[in-house]
Amino acid sequence: MLEKVQSVENLALREPENLFTKEERQLLKKHYQFSEISNLQLRATGDVYALDVRNGGDYGSFPLIGPFNITSVSTIPNDIYASDFDITGTLYALETTNANLLTINPDTGAVTVVAALSGAATGVTYSGLSWNRTNSTMYALTTDGTTTNLYTLNLTTGALTLVGTVGTTLGIWIAIDNAGVIYMADIGNDNLYTLNPTTGASTLVGPLGVNISFAQDADVDPVSNTLYMAGYIGGGVNNIYSVDVSTGTATALGSVNSNNAELGMFTIDGPLTIDNNCICDDAIIIGLGITNSNGASNSSGGASNVCLSGATNAEWYKFTPANSGDLTITSDLASNTGIDTRVSVYNDDCMNLVCIDSDDNSGASNTSTVVVPVTSGMTYLIEWDDANDSASFDFELSLSISCPDPTNFAVGSITDTSATFSWDAVAGASNGYVFNVFNDGADPDVDTPVYTENIPSGTLTATATGLMSETMYDAYLMADCDTNGMSNSVSVGIETEITPPACGGTYVDTGGSSAGYMPNESISTTIIPDVPGDVVTVTFTYVDIETATGDGIQDGCWDFLTVYNGPDNTYPVLAQTLCGEESGDGGVPSVPSSLLSVGMSFTSSDASGALTFVFTSDGSIQETGWVADVTCGLPPTCVTPSSFTNTLTTDTEATYTWDAVANATNGYVFSVFNDGDDPDTGTPVYTENVPFGTNTATATGLMPATTYDAYISADCDTDGTSSRDSDSFTTANALACDDTYADSGGVSGGYMASENITTTLSPSVVGEAVTVTFTYVDIETSTGDGTQEGCWDFLTIYNGPDATYPVIAQTLCGEESGDGGVPTNYPASLLSVNDSFTSTDASGALTFVFTSDTSIQETGWLADITCGALSIDEFSTTQFNYFPNPTTGLLFINAKQNIDSIQVFNMLGQEVLSLKPKNMEVTLDFSSLSQGTYFLKSLTNGNVSTHKIIKR
Repeated sequence: MLEKVQSVENLALREPENLFTKEERQLLKKHYQFSEISNLQLRATGDVYALDVRNGGDYGSFPLIGPFNITSVSTIPNDIYASDFDITGTLYALETTNANLLTINPDTGAVTVVAALSGAATGVTYSGLSWNRTNSTMYALTTDGTTTNLYTLNLTTGALTLVGTVGTTLGIWIAIDNAGVIYMADIGNDNLYTLNPTTGASTLVGPLGVNISFAQDADVDPVSNTLYMAGYIGGGVNNIYSVDVSTGTATALGSVNSNNAELGMFTIDGPLTIDNNCICDDAIIIGLGITNSNGASNSSGGASNVCLSGATNAEWYKFTPANSGDLTITSDLASNTGIDTRVSVYNDDCMNLVCIDSDDNSGASNTSTVVVPVTSGMTYLIEWDDANDSASFDFELSLSISCPDPTNFAVGSITDTSATFSWDAVAGASNGYVFNVFNDGADPDVDTPVYTENIPSGTLTATATGLMSETMYDAYLMADCDTNGMSNSVSVGIETEITPPACGGTYVDTGGSSAGYMPNESISTTIIPDVPGDVVTVTFTYVDIETATGDGIQDGCWDFLTVYNGPDNTYPVLAQTLCGEESGDGGVPSVPSSLLSVGMSFTSSDASGALTFVFTSDGSIQETGWVADVTCGLPPTCVTPSSFTNTLTTDTEATYTWDAVANATNGYVFSVFNDGDDPDTGTPVYTENVPFGTNTATATGLMPATTYDAYISADCDTDGTSSRDSDSFTTANALACDDTYADSGGVSGGYMASENITTTLSPSVVGEAVTVTFTYVDIETSTGDGTQEGCWDFLTIYNGPDATYPVIAQTLCGEESGDGGVPTNYPASLLSVNDSFTSTDASGALTFVFTSDTSIQETGWLADITCGALSIDEFSTTQFNYFPNPTTGLLFINAKQNIDSIQVFNMLGQEVLSLKPKNMEVTLDFSSLSQGTYFLKSLTNGNVSTHKIIKR
């Protein structure tokens, strides 16, 4: 999820819609959820004016003491990420898209354009605005994602004057305290800074300890001089934080709108205007701590005279405790000198006031103190009247909680059906704790829990069982303090895990059946049969794993599964790389053998009966994953050969290998069908019964550039025949004139071990002949006999369209393009760069058979293929054949008619051999001649032909 946030181009703007899934939003909520703060801990008196940029521009206010739920008054669609009051109480805001200075009516939300903003670069985000009361100056902050600047702002003209560059990249808000200290947060590194008001330079205070992103705002409470931040995490998850300005640490106080708000405005109004609370109906909401009162110096006649009599005017306040306990209300404070106060406490009904308690002069110097038992969530009215005095004074509220809320309520381990929780002890919880788990979003006051338990005192953990997998729940905990009552409930949300794959179940990705997997996963899953002797079979019913049109991360896949035949990844691989998007947008891997399709199944043949799957994903795109059925049963008596792999494909052949099946005493059935043919009813284009002990087969006689389906099954005699494994392949294009003839590794790779590959090169025009000229030669030679005539690996060339035609060269190898090795004892076997071979057969074709051994492989060969018309002499020589050429001694000649005469000339034109055989076959002995080039002239039935012979 952090990676999703970091992928957004501008983190200083509001969060893009649908950035997070529902499940991801719930995970964020779980991670950042805190119990709502008790107003025992909170000292604040003002209201907060807020704009929720996430939910259509919902504008309104909420009390700083909480709860933090926006009371909506209007909708403001402008993209506002900075606002503050000036000294006159005017609420200003900065609009980013249209670059305007605005005023907003706090009570109605009406927006007025004051002026266009000027002085900052175009395209910046206006991220901060704060009034400095020490120099009566409004400061503004901008960021473009790279540079953050501090400005002063003219509230009449909208002109921005640069103070200086801050030195961080993503300054997201500024807030100025009562002493003129400018605080700034940066969402690029989640740190708190102070800024120099004359240079803009930043000084690090410390880390906030919160990963904030997108729209944020902050303000200083002018009453308490406390810095508060409306911090946004993502997916609607947010918190109001108090920020320690000495360390930077942010402490969560509670969420806005139950974790469904992103505030672009968070502006605290000034101290309470207590002259407006002179009658009961206008009572001002206050929290715990000290309130600065102006006294009952009004003429509204608001005194109730219910608890006490003799008063005319009053001040009214309203307080709602977050916990039950004893509330102390007192004016017996050091700041009050010579003040005579009187206080009364009532129920929350101005029309039917019921006196709860009152006090006149029980405190020192005629001050007042009253202690009232209060109940969590109930509202109480407090009246200070002028029966004795109407001067201003201070008073304080404090609460002694009778049964404190449990703290540090947190989730520990979570499985598919259970979750474990822990918490800190509550000192007065003599009766222990009440622990409940509800379905996500259920009302704990009226709905039925899915799990409930009374936890004895001294036990600080609980485990909810019987939960459903992949399901969201809300857990609640209350302390039971016997005669002191119950605490409030504290809660935390959870989501249970995916059910581990087991017999009769399903195997799914980490997103479960309704969501996709995550980036950068490397997850190993082992499935073991529940009955010893059984084996696991996994059959895929949904497949959407990211494929690649190129190499991807591995074998045509960006994300992939690897399957091992056993209980961990040290066992043999059944499938190295599997991906496919059949259930998504249909993408397939560039490597056909990596394709995972719906319906494919894998069965363990290991003694443990287990299968192990390892899933790997990259850091970018994630698809929706997979679903597979898991079944278990007795192993088949004749198992399907595993690791059925295409090792080599040419234009006319395909070679496959597979793993041995121990009881396949009758061997294997290897067949190739035309693409899409039914192997049960169709006729194979190639079939072979492969004997037991042989685990490879080559299909021949295939058509170039054609797709086929290959099948393998084991024949276990009396144990029957196994099911088939299959693979699709496409033969290569046939080599043609002007192509390059290369080894199986192509231009950039070498050939493979144990090859026996036949390649026929034919002219595309009848009457032409193929010529092959080698431009790169690196075929393994031997200093001894090798496999054949000084070569470990070698080419044989036939003068015609297959290997039944006369041999032009029996054994050819050489390493001229490699390390220079030559067939030392067999010079006639040397193949060199620029050696050329031309067909003299009527077909114009040449056939090459390459054979390699099992050990060392060199880098192979490249040769140019050219075609040209046969001359009359060349055509006549189709009746005249000779081999080998080059030769080290004997040259064998045959013809279709009697040969009248043969002459051999050296390069000087001197005749060195001559005979008149009058026969169709003759043998010439070159062994006495020196190495070099010779010309053989023959006369047959009146046709004269000349041939170049190489003596080595």
